[in-house]
Amino acid sequence: MFKTIAFAAGLLALAALPARAEVIDISTIKCSDLATMNADEGSYLLIWLHGYYGGKAGDTTIDMDSFEVAGKEIGEACAASPELGLMTVINQIDADNQQ
Repeated sequence: MFKTIAFAAGLLALAALPARAEVIDISTIKCSDLATMNADEGSYLLIWLHGYYGGKAGDTTIDMDSFEVAGKEIGEACAASPELGLMTVINQIDADNQQ
């Protein structure tokens, strides 16, 4: 329950942020970029990615436990290969988990 409330609070905080004119192509973000983001930026990015991949899969749910596990997996994989694209790493993790 707490995680659901925390997630909702995070979304509200995101909505309250001032609008930026910055446009980011997520496909160009490398693991090394994720490592230099502050906690909020990294969280927003991972939430966006979760929604992106969930939308592609037709999945409208969020399992906070698996979201946390996935975040740790992404962090570990990115630490091992900072030169790789973030979406490349996520796709590799997904392919490994499908096997």
